[in-house]
Amino acid sequence: MKIWRCTVCGWLHEDENPPEHCLRCGAPADKSELVDLSPLETDEEKNAVPAINELSAEDKKRIEPALFRISYGLFVVGSLSGGMINAQICNTVFQITSAPMRVVIGVNKNNLTHEYIRNSGFFSVCVLGQEHMDMVRNFGFRSGREADKFQGIEYTTGVTGAPVIDKCISYMECRVDPQLSVDMGTHTMFVGDVVEGGVKSEKEPLTYAYYRQTKNSAVKPGPAPAPIEAAKNAVKQWRCKVCGYIHQGEEPPDECPVCGAPKEEFELVEDDKNTEYL
Repeated sequence: MKIWRCTVCGWLHEDENPPEHCLRCGAPADKSELVDLSPLETDEEKNAVPAINELSAEDKKRIEPALFRISYGLFVVGSLSGGMINAQICNTVFQITSAPMRVVIGVNKNNLTHEYIRNSGFFSVCVLGQEHMDMVRNFGFRSGREADKFQGIEYTTGVTGAPVIDKCISYMECRVDPQLSVDMGTHTMFVGDVVEGGVKSEKEPLTYAYYRQTKNSAVKPGPAPAPIEAAKNAVKQWRCKVCGYIHQGEEPPDECPVCGAPKEEFELVEDDKNTEYL
């Protein structure tokens, strides 16, 4: 089908031939011109959404190292539930707005801290300094379901009831906004309004890149965390090839709780006598 434009009044007519007279101004057929539609077709082709295929296992393996280059910090995220407290290492923490002051955290749904945040509606974020490598080891390599992570750790209870460890360079306490928080599948993206906070030190914050570069020299090997019933019978240990985290169990975890590396990035530790929990 063709489109004809009246050169007198601009009226458009759709047909194989121009009208004998313009229905708007009465101009004869010789005052109609054929509209060139090729530029419109070209724009549609330019704006067409390309077909994207689902990533194969090989594609994911090839692309994942690029994701590991994203810069992260290392933080202790804590919460409370029923008079109990827990905390974990988290690398997904960022400020999303300044007015109001809001931060976003990403927490794995399988973690005890996730359960506590859901129950209480509050969480704390403690920003670690480069001298706080031991806090990564304490809060990142075991579950609060199996051990008391706060045993021997100095901390205070904030205005929200969430724990704030002494070994941090700054902290903030947040109230979760459930309407803004998002289910991300394996994780929940909690959006929190900052209700309290402060700076404890002007030292440099601990980044994940710094942790990876210095973890073996900055933290001396020591005994494993307090043994737990589930770990006593574990016969295998799995090392994350990205950050060095050690997991005990018959199978590697679906995701490293420290760096987020997938299951495929874990390797079986053949000789567990020299294994470090780093």
